[in-house]
Amino acid sequence: MDFYQREENDGVRFSWNCVPRTKLQHQRNVIPLASMYTPLNNKSSIPVAPANDMVVCRQCRSFINPYVTMTEQQPDVWYCQFCQFANRLGQNQVAPSGLSPECSTIEYSTGRLSKFPPIFFYVVDTCFVDEDLEDAYRSLKESLVISLSLLPENSLVGFISFGKNVQIHDLSSEGIGKQHTFNGGKEYTLEQIQKSLGLLAAGLRSQSNHNSQHDPINELLGPIGRKFLQPVSMAEYQLTSIIENLVPNRFPYPVMKERASRSTGSALNIASLLLSAVLGDTGTTGGHIMCFVGGVCTFGPGRIASNQLKEPIRSHKDIEKAHQTLPSVPINGSNSKPDISLVKSAKKFYEKVTKSLVAMGLSCNIFIGSYDQIGLYEMDEVCYKTGGVVVMSDSFNTAIFKQSFIKFFNKQQEENSEYLDMAFNATLECRTTLDLQIQGLVGNATKLPYRKDNRYIEPIISKVSIGEGNTNTWKLCNTNPQSTYAIYFDKLDSQSIGFSYVQYLFHYQHPSGELRLRVTTVPVTVIADTDITNLELGFDQEASIVLIARESINKLQPIHENSDKSHYDPSDVLKHLDKSLIDYCTRYAVYTKGMLESFRLSAAFALLPQFMYYLRRSPFIRIFNNSPDETSFVRHIFMHEDVGNSLIMIQPTLLSYDVDNFGAIDEETGETNTEPEPVLLDSLSLGPSKVLLLDTFFHILIYHGSKVAQWRKAGYHTMEGYEHFKEFLEAPKREAMEILIDRFPLPRFIDCDEGGSQARFLMANLNPSTSYASNPNNMYGGQLDVLTDDTNLQSFMDHVQKVIILKK
Repeated sequence: MDFYQREENDGVRFSWNCVPRTKLQHQRNVIPLASMYTPLNNKSSIPVAPANDMVVCRQCRSFINPYVTMTEQQPDVWYCQFCQFANRLGQNQVAPSGLSPECSTIEYSTGRLSKFPPIFFYVVDTCFVDEDLEDAYRSLKESLVISLSLLPENSLVGFISFGKNVQIHDLSSEGIGKQHTFNGGKEYTLEQIQKSLGLLAAGLRSQSNHNSQHDPINELLGPIGRKFLQPVSMAEYQLTSIIENLVPNRFPYPVMKERASRSTGSALNIASLLLSAVLGDTGTTGGHIMCFVGGVCTFGPGRIASNQLKEPIRSHKDIEKAHQTLPSVPINGSNSKPDISLVKSAKKFYEKVTKSLVAMGLSCNIFIGSYDQIGLYEMDEVCYKTGGVVVMSDSFNTAIFKQSFIKFFNKQQEENSEYLDMAFNATLECRTTLDLQIQGLVGNATKLPYRKDNRYIEPIISKVSIGEGNTNTWKLCNTNPQSTYAIYFDKLDSQSIGFSYVQYLFHYQHPSGELRLRVTTVPVTVIADTDITNLELGFDQEASIVLIARESINKLQPIHENSDKSHYDPSDVLKHLDKSLIDYCTRYAVYTKGMLESFRLSAAFALLPQFMYYLRRSPFIRIFNNSPDETSFVRHIFMHEDVGNSLIMIQPTLLSYDVDNFGAIDEETGETNTEPEPVLLDSLSLGPSKVLLLDTFFHILIYHGSKVAQWRKAGYHTMEGYEHFKEFLEAPKREAMEILIDRFPLPRFIDCDEGGSQARFLMANLNPSTSYASNPNNMYGGQLDVLTDDTNLQSFMDHVQKVIILKK
């Protein structure tokens, strides 16, 4: 079965494409039944049909698709596979587009327009008072000015700056330079914001109807709202002036003793309340809040640290203590320790902000320019549940921030027009046949209540909840072509062998303003319980490990509704992964009891144990040596990406260039060989005459062996007659550039030599087949291969086999 073709056509990958007929037999499969769905999939052209071509079942409201049943005796009747209801096409209606075999995914153009164009709201940190931060602040302002030219002309913009206090900037021509300042230490309510800005005055909406000259946007916003939200075509000059004249936070503090007073939480809260007040009861709309943060929140609601530098910012250990009743112990005997009570209060505060943004259909995006933590662990839910992006860099002066921010506004060509390559204000609904139940969704989304007026919805919702469960509908807010969601299913008994079906309904606001619906219907083959051959052919190892990883990461997220309970212990997740692997190998391996050498896994099942080994070592599970912010960042990115990119994060790719083979003539084709060789992510792949290219998704690393590094330092590549060596050094750089062009956010680029300090990024990812523990006397280039006590893959699998084969 071609899993890649289905992903290219429909954006769907299932862990099991063939499932047993009975529930009991499916439970023995160990690996859950789930799908990875990319709703805005752009790997193939999606047919677009007009609204009048939209046909739904009159009973269960599912959409017509190529898999419905039709007979020659009644060519105008189709039987819905979800409820078996017979629907009749109109007498003069031609065959709908949805019936075409190539329309398993089809998009319907509804012809309806959103009330508002997309909103882009800037929330900008101004706490840049140190001399070494002046360049970063200048660079940030330059990037903000450039971004204005990348926005759609009809989009609405607003601007807030914050330091110790929060300033809402007036964008109207009458209010040049005018600001509304709010206390950053106070948590405001919607009513307070409305009263402070005059948004509760009687007759505002009716007054706008007389003075707006039939402009629908002005009618909806009103005269006060137009001060804070303006079309970018009208406000670009004003916004550019505001950005260029921004000054750093005016509140002084002892630089070597205290942190700057930064009210990040209050700024986000005020931004969400302002938009809620301006939009009023006009319904949801599409857009982004873009928050630029240069340091930790130390003031007001959502703060995670005090102003005193002697008080450290919380670590993973401190967060664990926050979920315990034990008193905290000073770190290293110091009298200063973090206030762990701030973790819970900050989490609860950002939950309120998240709910407000989800209700409006807006997403929050956080761009970080700081060497230290900024409180992303506490803020992550604001991005995670609204479909926002996170870009983490050391400074706003780095290429990581600058290029990632530009890529955020990527555009696509469509019908002789350019549109932003994203979808706004999106929702996802999932329908299944009655032998499947929906357990939940794991990804950047928030659950919505399901429709109780449709009696065919409740039976397909499982009582077992995974992630955002107990529903079949989720709010995605913002999506892009890489946004992928894991949906988990429970298999019930099927009446007969045949097919089960899953239908995804993706509602979204196109960048042009049109409301569209994309419908994807995919079959899952139901086979006999004893049909092991087709079960094996329908197993997707790559999708399975990504789905297992998503479920495991979800278990590591703390439960906010009940703060006394936490899923934060990675050791429990590791035990669960180990148990699952042992059960998996017991189920699918062929072996003779008591004979270790007899253990075999077929090719269809053999890769998953290797993926599981690297998953256990990944930063998603192993939090050692990572800050809470770094852990939140890598988990957030993992929950967003598709199967291909997720696999790179779990098991990074390694390409090898060998100077002895580079440029050799292929005897069969006669062509010069300059392509890299994919090699195992193993210490055995190291070599003095090699250049290795490592891609971890977050890092792109070029590693030079000892000989290559010596020749480069000697300048051989600049000498006449050594053009071959120069080309050899340039080849991995060209490959790295191709990866960097398409990757978002931009990964960190590292160029290092054997024995250098930066080489640790490669060593930390390699399987330590050769280490001082396994070969204590083996020296390589004057250095031990890998300095680690980690178990290598072979030892790990040997232990798994012993547990399975030798157990009593």
